[in-house]
Amino acid sequence: MRQAPPHLLELRLRLRHPARPFRDVEVTVKKAVCVIGAGPSGLIAMKELLDEGHTVTCFDHNADLGGVFRAGAGTDEPGAYDSTLLTISNYMMAFSCFPPPEKQERRFWTAIEYRQYLHDFADAFGLRQLIRPRTDVLSVARSDSGEGYVVETAPVDDPTARISHQFDAVVVSSGTHRVPNKINLPGQEDFTGVVTHSAFYRNAEPFRGKRVLCLGIGETAADVVNEIAQVAASCTLSVRRWQSVVARFPGDRPHPNDAYTSEMLNALPLAAATAVHRVGTLLGKRFGKTAASRAIAEWNSHNKSFFNHFLTKNEAFIHRIVDGTLTVNASGIERLGADHVVFKDGRRETIDTIVLNTGYTEDFTLLKDVHITDVRQMYKHMIHPELGTGVVFIGWARPAAGGVPACSEMQARYFALLCSGERTLPPPDQLDQLIKRQAAYEDEFFTGNPELRTLVHYNRYMIDFARVIGCSPWRPEVFRNPRLAYHLWCGSQVPLVFRLNGPHSDRVNAERRILELPVAFNAAEIVLATALTGVTRALGAVGLVKRDGVY
Repeated sequence: MRQAPPHLLELRLRLRHPARPFRDVEVTVKKAVCVIGAGPSGLIAMKELLDEGHTVTCFDHNADLGGVFRAGAGTDEPGAYDSTLLTISNYMMAFSCFPPPEKQERRFWTAIEYRQYLHDFADAFGLRQLIRPRTDVLSVARSDSGEGYVVETAPVDDPTARISHQFDAVVVSSGTHRVPNKINLPGQEDFTGVVTHSAFYRNAEPFRGKRVLCLGIGETAADVVNEIAQVAASCTLSVRRWQSVVARFPGDRPHPNDAYTSEMLNALPLAAATAVHRVGTLLGKRFGKTAASRAIAEWNSHNKSFFNHFLTKNEAFIHRIVDGTLTVNASGIERLGADHVVFKDGRRETIDTIVLNTGYTEDFTLLKDVHITDVRQMYKHMIHPELGTGVVFIGWARPAAGGVPACSEMQARYFALLCSGERTLPPPDQLDQLIKRQAAYEDEFFTGNPELRTLVHYNRYMIDFARVIGCSPWRPEVFRNPRLAYHLWCGSQVPLVFRLNGPHSDRVNAERRILELPVAFNAAEIVLATALTGVTRALGAVGLVKRDGVY
């Protein structure tokens, strides 16, 4: 187990001894809070609630913490596959209050490494003893008195032994990767082969020698399709759209893709960013250094609105297109037969196995007091107007670029402060307007994936949350440290930047770790990007270029 840094050990002492307040001002409101789910989002929710002095009880269906990253997931349960390599780097996947080990370079963790990180995190903040494993939450309802909520649970091994618990507030952090979206294809009732979902994929061995049809291409699918194509007799990928693809190391450079999630690029208006990307794609198709980089450019050339999609930050399957073991069809499926598929372009392929890479569906049926069908009905994808701060959702913000843990951490920090009375929700009318405005922004921005309701724009989401919480890194004094200002403008917007200021900040350690990370852009790129931002914004001000929407 990784030893927690000294400042985190001090935090543990403070948490274990309430007589030593974490903050200069004593917490005046203490609540008993239920957290449902001990995955990454549930763990950070627990930690932030403890920071504010609240008591926490966590219920989890599984025997081990970690959610989909837990050890021992059954073959009939969603879980990480054997070769899982995260698609965002360690510094983006780690929480700002618990960064990667000292001097660890920016790289992609395996599922096993991330699982160990989550265990270390739980131990560092004393979370493990708060988790009640192998416990199902059956329902959440407002108590008859109107004060607090009743959470009904039962042991997984004895579903009839129901127990009711009373809490002041509830966090639902059971995650979006829980209920596989198993779509029905035209003619599926006639198909005699095997249909499975990538949620249950562990390795490619069951597909060896098979004739496989894969549907959909997200980040998990990129690996699944890549591995199956290498062992299958034939492998065909069916897609409805040319999903935006970003290489793990764009441009064959040494920096991972999230190193480019900078404030500088976020400031560039979408119209300019799209134009620059189109030019880059044309150049990449012709002058890419490798066959794979040229193939990525070819794939993305079919997508005229690259940034209006979820970004698949994994190009693994592209290599199979290059070597000819994977065939792609983007016309759509007309119909399945007993042993074949007919595409809308008339092409017919013999198949015996279908892998659905069709994502997951959101399930809110355990709530008895409100009917939720769309996470964009909620403020910051977490607070429903009818529930207020009584029941919140943490983990339903999925950034197109960046990481879910970072968004969940901001949600958790905000909720913990709301519980303590350190922050208050906007008045009902204003809250409703904010929800509608932010939903409209996301609907307009993510036109490429209208069905992915959890999608958020990482930079806009985090910056706005920083304003609400009071932890924005951009304060006048930052300019007295030009090196830090340079990293904040040009460097990756890692979660650490939101620990420089505000509640429970750790400025010394956050600044040190931020400055250790290399900036991915060279001087010429910084000058050009900054200049282009200024010019495009000036043109937008006079109506010559479309201005970005307001989040």
